[in-house]
Order: sequence, then C-alpha cells, then structure tokens
Amino acid sequence: MAISLSESLHIGFSDIMTRKVRSAVTILGIVLGVMCIMVVLAILSGMNATTLSWMEESGGINKIEVGRNWDYDFSKGGYASLDMYEVNRIRELIPEAKAMNPTLHIWDAQLSNKGTTYDGPCLGVMPDFQIAENWQIGRGRFINLLDLRESSNVIVLGSSVARDLFAGKDPMGQNVSLNGVVFQVIGIMEEKVWMNEAGSMWSGNAMEYLNQRSFIPISVAMNKFGGDKKVDGIQVIAHNPTQALALQQKLKGILLNIKRGKEVFRVSSAQEDMMQMEQNAKIFSMIFVMISVISLLVGGIVIMNIMLASIKERTREIGVRIAVGARRFDIFIQFLVQTVLVTGLGGVLGIVLGCAILDLVGKYLKMPMVANPSMIMTALLVSVGVGLVFGIAPAIKAGNLDPVVALREE
Repeated sequence: MAISLSESLHIGFSDIMTRKVRSAVTILGIVLGVMCIMVVLAILSGMNATTLSWMEESGGINKIEVGRNWDYDFSKGGYASLDMYEVNRIRELIPEAKAMNPTLHIWDAQLSNKGTTYDGPCLGVMPDFQIAENWQIGRGRFINLLDLRESSNVIVLGSSVARDLFAGKDPMGQNVSLNGVVFQVIGIMEEKVWMNEAGSMWSGNAMEYLNQRSFIPISVAMNKFGGDKKVDGIQVIAHNPTQALALQQKLKGILLNIKRGKEVFRVSSAQEDMMQMEQNAKIFSMIFVMISVISLLVGGIVIMNIMLASIKERTREIGVRIAVGARRFDIFIQFLVQTVLVTGLGGVLGIVLGCAILDLVGKYLKMPMVANPSMIMTALLVSVGVGLVFGIAPAIKAGNLDPVVALREE
C-alpha cells in the first residue's frame, strides 16, 4: 500500500499540530536563520541600489573620468595636464565616444555682483559637459560651440551660486565679475538633488557641491585664467556600459603613449566601479549568509534529533504500515516530507518576519533596505535544503526498520 504525497503532508501537519511545543522549538532555529539571511541580503541590495542611484545622478554608468594619478611618484617626471592639441588628438582617436569634455578648474574663483561676492570653484568646459554630468539647464542656455570659437565672456551659474549672488533677483542677462573679468549670465543649471531614501548617510543634499559651481567656455578659461593653458581632467561618455570598459582601456593606452609611458593620469570608469562594487557585495553576502547558515545548521541538527526521537515514538506505527503493504521507500518519503515541511514552514515564517522588520532595521542603520523576489526564493530554498539534508538520515532509519521488530515495540 503506497503512501501518497498528499497523505504524507497530511500526516506531517497532524504531527506538527499534535506536538505544538516541540514543533515550535524545532521551527525556531530555522525562523531565526532565515530572518538573518533576509536582513543581510536586503542590506546588501540596498547598498547596491544606493550606489547605482548615485552613479546615475553623477553621469551614469557609461562615464569615464581622466584625472591626476595620486599614486604616481611625480619626482620621476611628468605632468598631469594636457594641452588642447593633446585633447583634440585624443578626441580624434576615440570616435566611438558619445561625448567628451575637457575641464579646467579655476579654484580661486570669486564672483561678485553689486557688492555681493561668492567664493566657489569655476570650471572651463565644453558643451559636452551637460552630457558628461547628466545635468540639464534650468533657465536660459548652456555654453555652445560659438561661445568657444569666439571666446565669449559668458557664464552659467549653479543654482546655489545664482541664489546667493543675486539674493532672489533674476540673474539672466546680468553681468558678474569673475576675478575682475566681466561675464554675462546666460543660464542657470537645474538644482542637483540627491538624498538617501532612508534618511541618509549624508546630511542634506549630497549633490550640493555641484550647485555651488559656475561654468565658462574652456577657451576663455585658458586665455584669461589658465596660466599654462592646460586642462586637468577629461570626462568621456560611452554609448553603453559594455563599450565603456573597452573605451577605458583604449584611453589608458592613448594617455600612456602621449605621456611616454608615465602613468600620471588615472583613468576610472563608473562601469568598473560598479563591477567592483558587485564583486565586493558578493563576497560580503557570502560571508554574512554563511554566518546565518550556522544558525540554520544548528536548527537542522535539532530537527534531525527530534525526528529520530519521533521515529522511536512511532516505531510500532511504522511496523504496522509496512505490514499492511507500505514500501520502505514510502516510509522514507513520509519522514523526509515531514522534515521538509517543518523547515519549509520555518522558512516561510522567517521570510514573513524578516520582511516585517526590514523597515525597523533600515531606520536603525539609516540606510535603505531593498527586498526582491530572488532574496525570498533564496531564503526559502535554503530552509527547504536544510530539511532535505538533515531529514535524510532519520528517513533512512525509518525506512530500514525491521517490521517484525517494529511491531513488537511497545
């Protein structure tokens, strides 16, 4: 007489309801282990989502940046700067790039308007700066190619610069003085805002440093403020994330060739940073999940011992089932299903409780917690896997009982 799966499930549920205290103790270890897994995976997913959001707001994951290599020993020679001939040569060598913007920083910039002054960095840029920073103009227009060719004294202000310098008045078309040189305001950038959804690891707007900048044509910056007339950084945008890594390597080779093998520049890409972040997240998740699995292993050992005790209590019942035609495989499946049922129930409760406390953990840690279906599936599979692993030994023992000996059991 074969025992069906539905009958095995019914017997399992009946045993759980009959022995409520023992079942609760058995399930508790699984519940705690699954809760830990849920919280750890939610923390890591939240960190990844936060970092990706920051990258997207800072120009996207297709962005490549060329800047000074602070690890290089400049006593060996070389300068972390490029003249416009070198910049134009680089542009010619990377026709596959979507956008390219060289930057010249004027660090000691002081803007003034009718007695009001504002100290903040001013950048000499090209029109591609908007694409490179994924930043739209709020009012007016941005610097164009005509401004570059004619070296027009025009300036675009960040939202904070415009607000502080003009005290609520309309800055469009007004003149401002930049280190004594008069510029006409032609545009105001949109206010950049990025806040951590969970209340923030940063206080206030993490993008405020961009709102405090102003922008002029790079030709004007070189001619009137550049000194050696060299740029100190380049931003390049690839068409897609896959192309970004290849373009990054190509840029490294071009710069090494221009600088005669001296690694005075560091070429970094958001795509590379994201891949490194994902790799670190995998390592951390493996470590924390392994720690969580320890509690599951403890729960599994408890379950195995309780199932062995259950077999001892039900020895005569097993003997009767075998005597009336149940196969040993049916007995094996019956006890294995019961074990998996217990761990699966613990997994479901752990998932429910884990999801319930995510908001509390997020508020305590002041960071976003992101739950997704893959996390839930992972936690459930782990709990069921524990039941399979630790239920095999008791199930084998039950299936191998001698029916004659079992029937004699009192």
